[in-house]
Amino acid sequence: MFILSTKALSHTFGQAQALLRLCLLSLLLLIPDVTQAAIYSCATSNGGRIFQDRPCPIVIQQKTPVKTQRLMPFGIHESWFELPQQAQGRAYCDRRRCECGELQRSFNGSLDQALADALYIDGGWHRYETSYKLWLAAPGSSKARHDYTRQMEDAACNVMISQQLLREYAEEVTERLRQKARLAEEYGFDQPEPCQDQIREACSYLDAVELLQRIQSDARALQIPRELTDSTPALPLNR
Repeated sequence: MFILSTKALSHTFGQAQALLRLCLLSLLLLIPDVTQAAIYSCATSNGGRIFQDRPCPIVIQQKTPVKTQRLMPFGIHESWFELPQQAQGRAYCDRRRCECGELQRSFNGSLDQALADALYIDGGWHRYETSYKLWLAAPGSSKARHDYTRQMEDAACNVMISQQLLREYAEEVTERLRQKARLAEEYGFDQPEPCQDQIREACSYLDAVELLQRIQSDARALQIPRELTDSTPALPLNR
């Protein structure tokens, strides 16, 4: 029996390992490079397509903001909500009072009535425009100029207070008055006779009905552009 020595076996095993490595390397060289061979079809900015060996760039579509037109309360024309150009401050309102500059207005607990009064904004604009004309005509350093400045700023604040009340509370107030008007109709309090007969709460319901009617009527009159309601030409700073 032929017996190989330990040294011979070790040498033979080493040769076998080297041969195996060589075979594996040859196999790897025969495998095609998939990444290099890949072809990508990419869209171009002008709507065409190009072919390239690199992945297509990721294009993130920018969303175009949608412009929404803010609805004016009662369908009032937006021109009534322009800011007076000579306004020196801004109006701030809650359910009890409004403030603008040095002007303060309290509602005496009646936000409903305050909202109805805010619909006299046409008169507020007329007062502002009149005071502006007087201010413009007064000498620059005169006492009259100073007085007209104060009048003009107060008139501008009155306009802005009306605007703010209408924006903030028109829906709330009209819904409350509508509910009370429906109850008045159910109880028969939507006519003056129960109030005249001093039936309890009849006058309160009738007041709600009449106030709602007044609000609706005054609001309709403001649905046309402001410049069409006044024969006075638009002022230079309000065009």
